[in-house]
Amino acid sequence: MEASGYSKWSSGPEEVSRGPWGLWERWGWRPLFIAIALVVAVVLWALVLSILFSKASTERQALLGGQDLLRTNASNQTAMLGVLKKEVGGCRNCCSETRAQLQTTRAELAETQRKLLQQESSLNELRERVTRDLAKAGEDRENIRSELFRALEAAKFGNSSCKVCPTSWLPFQGSCYFFSILRAKWEEAQQNCADAGAHLVIVGGLEEQGFLRRNSRGQEYWLGLRAVRLVRKIQRYQWMDGVQLSFSHWSQGEPNDARGREDCVMMLPTGLWNDTPCKGEKANWICEKRHSC
Repeated sequence: MEASGYSKWSSGPEEVSRGPWGLWERWGWRPLFIAIALVVAVVLWALVLSILFSKASTERQALLGGQDLLRTNASNQTAMLGVLKKEVGGCRNCCSETRAQLQTTRAELAETQRKLLQQESSLNELRERVTRDLAKAGEDRENIRSELFRALEAAKFGNSSCKVCPTSWLPFQGSCYFFSILRAKWEEAQQNCADAGAHLVIVGGLEEQGFLRRNSRGQEYWLGLRAVRLVRKIQRYQWMDGVQLSFSHWSQGEPNDARGREDCVMMLPTGLWNDTPCKGEKANWICEKRHSC
């Protein structure tokens, strides 16, 4: 019985040819296409792999070149590091020597400072001793001079009962001085001196300043010295007799004319001078007048 098949698109049966030519006609071209596709795929993969290998080889060469460059740089850096280590070692030796010299110098300076302090202490003691001796010598000289003036005045007036200076007044180089016990403002002090036929003291030099200091009894005393102002600024200082100031014995930083109203001058307990307001302060005062006989 003959085999027969049915066509998918026909309504009746279709005969299927048999034999090798029939199979070739049905299946022969498909394996060929598959083989061609595989060959093309293999060729493409081979081409891609060749490109990749070529690129990898180029990058490998570049990496090898970079590695050689890094090795060269590392060698140079190692050499430089060795040089720097030698320099650092030299600097350490130099610093050690310098440190030792500095320590020696510091010790020498400390010893010199100690000696200077000892010398300063000795000089201070010597200065204090000389100052005391000078003060004592000055006091003795003033006492001798006062006695000499009294003796001369007594001889001049034939041992009369005339006194060189009034009671409570101290003589010095031809003048009499009164050191008040009361305190008053400058104007009041000057008026008290005027009532006694005198004036606030005029200091003519260092000797007279020393005499006043020795008899000040640690008090503050008005002096006969005032400021002369022009347009609220002090132009000069002058004494009660109108003579401009030549000798002075100011305290450190004085006169400073604080607040622009310090016109009068007083002698501090230290003997130094200070400018101060005439109306705002009260102090003792020193009157001065020439011998009356």
